[in-house]
Amino acid sequence: MNTVNALFELEVKKLLRTWIILGFGVIAPIFFLVMQTEISNNTLELYGMEVAAIDFTFPMFAFLSIVVLAIGNVGIGFSYMRSIYFFRRLRLASVKSIQFITANFFVQFLCALFTLIVLITVAATRYSLTLEGKNLLSFGLILVLSFMMCYFIGVFIGNLTTDPKTSQTLSMAVYFVIIFLGGVTYPVELMPDFMQSIANILPTTHAVKVLQISWNGGDIWEEIHLIYIMVTTAIFALLSVKFFKYD
Repeated sequence: MNTVNALFELEVKKLLRTWIILGFGVIAPIFFLVMQTEISNNTLELYGMEVAAIDFTFPMFAFLSIVVLAIGNVGIGFSYMRSIYFFRRLRLASVKSIQFITANFFVQFLCALFTLIVLITVAATRYSLTLEGKNLLSFGLILVLSFMMCYFIGVFIGNLTTDPKTSQTLSMAVYFVIIFLGGVTYPVELMPDFMQSIANILPTTHAVKVLQISWNGGDIWEEIHLIYIMVTTAIFALLSVKFFKYD
């Protein structure tokens, strides 16, 4: 536990130096929330339910804040740490991969929580977002599960290759595919058919859908979305530990 605590403190200090990542992680979800909500109609249809525009867009961009940190920041961060031989030093210090992953996970999670609080504040003050009647426990648990899924995807991608430049390029490629096709910045329902076919394969699309359903009081088990992200989370959790590279 002492090792995890020490790593946690170290990861916090490292993250605070990368203010660009922190800034983008906060600003991007708010920007897209305002843009999408402003151009949307007063009500939108979601699985047969008529919902307010803010209740359609808020789950999307709450999830976007997760994607920025858990896939973009983690994948690129692993590339940087490998370029400065940080992981080699961890191995010399006999730090286990699961210890580092645990510490890094909680640092990213706290950043995502801060972003979510800012997002709720903006949505509540500008668009009258209300928490009344919402199943916050269900939504919160699914959001945490979605964060775990994205985090493990980011760790896995960051460890596919030991070459920092290749790893960074791969992480950015996956990140932008998810940003544009994963349902986190643009509704999948409005995409052309061929793009929807691609989007429906991506686990992030299913995460957005089940978050929207949960936020608006729908049946989260009616479709396969929740099962899809549960299975994806389990798979990538195992892969992120198995393929962790120190070199």
